[in-house]
Amino acid sequence: MTTEFGHGSSAIRDGKLRGGTDGTDYFYFFCPKCEDNQIMRLLDYRHYEEELKNRYDEQMKSKAKKGFTLQFQVYCEKCEHTDTFKISNIGFQCGDYSATL
Repeated sequence: MTTEFGHGSSAIRDGKLRGGTDGTDYFYFFCPKCEDNQIMRLLDYRHYEEELKNRYDEQMKSKAKKGFTLQFQVYCEKCEHTDTFKISNIGFQCGDYSATL
């Protein structure tokens, strides 16, 4: 399967990508199309964006070592849904989750 990074689909937007931990500190992403919490397989990742200094440090009590956005490609073995999503400390930093939707 070839890694194609683009924007995530509507299947994961608006709070539809969920996940959780098990008895460990590992986080699992659940397929947004399967109703039984099928765990999606992480296929690939890339450094989407990186900054030497985090642009939010002056506004926050805590300080990040740097600014970054990571992008992941995930795949559901059950329904064959593939998607991408990003995790970042450059975007929205804290507060009420509903403000991001």
